[in-house]
Amino acid sequence: MTMKTLYSNRYKDLLRTIFTLIILSSILVGCKKDDSSSKNKNIYLVEYKLIATSSKSQVLIIASQIPEIYNVISTKNLSDVKVYKIKYKTKDISGLEIIASGAVIVPTTENPVPVLSYQHGTLFDPTEAPSLYLTSFETKGLSTILASTGYAVSVPDYLGYGESSAYPHPYEHAKTLASASFDMLMASRELFKEIGVTISDKLFLTGYSEGGNATMALHKYIEENSDLVVTMSAPASGAYNKTAFTKDILQKNVDLTFLPNFMWVIDSYNWIYGLNRPWSQYVNETDATKLQAVTNPFKLAETDINHNPQLLFTPSLIDGILNNTDTDFLNALADNDNFDWTPRYPITLFYGTADDYVFPLNSETAYDALSANGATVTKVVYDGMDHTTTFIPYVLDMFALFESLK
Repeated sequence: MTMKTLYSNRYKDLLRTIFTLIILSSILVGCKKDDSSSKNKNIYLVEYKLIATSSKSQVLIIASQIPEIYNVISTKNLSDVKVYKIKYKTKDISGLEIIASGAVIVPTTENPVPVLSYQHGTLFDPTEAPSLYLTSFETKGLSTILASTGYAVSVPDYLGYGESSAYPHPYEHAKTLASASFDMLMASRELFKEIGVTISDKLFLTGYSEGGNATMALHKYIEENSDLVVTMSAPASGAYNKTAFTKDILQKNVDLTFLPNFMWVIDSYNWIYGLNRPWSQYVNETDATKLQAVTNPFKLAETDINHNPQLLFTPSLIDGILNNTDTDFLNALADNDNFDWTPRYPITLFYGTADDYVFPLNSETAYDALSANGATVTKVVYDGMDHTTTFIPYVLDMFALFESLK
């Protein structure tokens, strides 16, 4: 559900170094009057702007800060990359048109390249939006590296970041994660025509944590709303089964470090589904007062509240969810369940067995349900790894998988 623990002490210093190197090595470029390039012939793309470039040697510098990645990337035939910010049309919660944004990173090659849609994990800092291309490792690091190895990479901001930052981010809301990512992907395809990037018939989808959930939602959306063919979908450590996950949380009587982040999920569903309940209907005092004082949803995860579900949540909420009587909230959860459907195109699930933020039951129930539905689904399981330690192994294995199908 969250990428917060990814940035553990080991990676914090590492990522600061990477950001510094990228900032020094990237060349910021002004708008080339590209905002007029759509000329009303594009359906999704509104405007684009070249914002940065990196040479292949600079990409290697980025990769060298993570030895596990560098050992793989240094063996590849890399390309220089160009980074574009795009604005595109999508829909908000109510179905009204809204302008959103994202980053598109492409290799400088005349050869056809596959498209890769990368859905980022939870961002607590709006300045990490991919389209700003400032400090996000998933964009400035990983997505840039992937592009240099020969992928045209689409990285949506999602609603609530970048151009749509005036709109609250619908955290872990499957439908808008899917639609914003899909519309970004379609706008990126229009951009490729504008800037002369030739794409192959291969399409890859991936993302970690909230990005894993977004990837599963995007894949489902693609199959239900388009004729695009997904070569491989690789969602990782996502909260696909919101109903079972929530019930599991409410039954535990131990401290769960991610509970402040889960407050953001509750807050989002509270307004998205028109529940409009005060915090006192979800959590006990004095935690309800603390949460009520938070006016910026990005700050909910920083609130000093009880981490034990039995101390945090009200008995009535626990009883209503576990006994299936709180139908309004259960319906909100069910509307965001993405684990039980029948995909035509293959899925590979990645997760750690000791994931302490997004419990393994999300991936396990997804694998079981997809398999039972006849899907082509496999899983890569990292024994004993948690939400932090799973990330780098997932990146390496996801890359190897995509390269084998490229």
